[in-house]
Amino acid sequence: MPARRTRKERISVKREELIQVQNELKRLENEEKEAERKARTKRFCKRAGFIESILPDTITLSDDRFERFVKNYVMNKYGIDALNKLLKEQEKEDTAQTEPETVPELTKPAQTQSTVPTKAPPSPYIEDDGTDGEDYV
Repeated sequence: MPARRTRKERISVKREELIQVQNELKRLENEEKEAERKARTKRFCKRAGFIESILPDTITLSDDRFERFVKNYVMNKYGIDALNKLLKEQEKEDTAQTEPETVPELTKPAQTQSTVPTKAPPSPYIEDDGTDGEDYV
């Protein structure tokens, strides 16, 4: 039977364990920050490359002129409206993917339920976004 540790020894062991756990936590937090930085860098490079591929003349612009171009021609009312519309579409898609699929309870036998739709489904090409035809995308 091993000898029982003194209170000071147990405290010392617990402190060492605490230091190990704190070091592991720091390591995991650093790994998470590095992964976020890599994802951000990849996103920047991908998006900047896309812009340069469709607008190759932007490559020769100075940083100041490119910034003015974006502020004046992208971050105007039309660009902001288009971005907001895209963000709403993405939010709807994200919400639809996260909501569990619900199955309605059948209250009538299957033979008596009508299979003819009472209203035509909305067209995927026409979207009423409440702007009265002011579509900027």
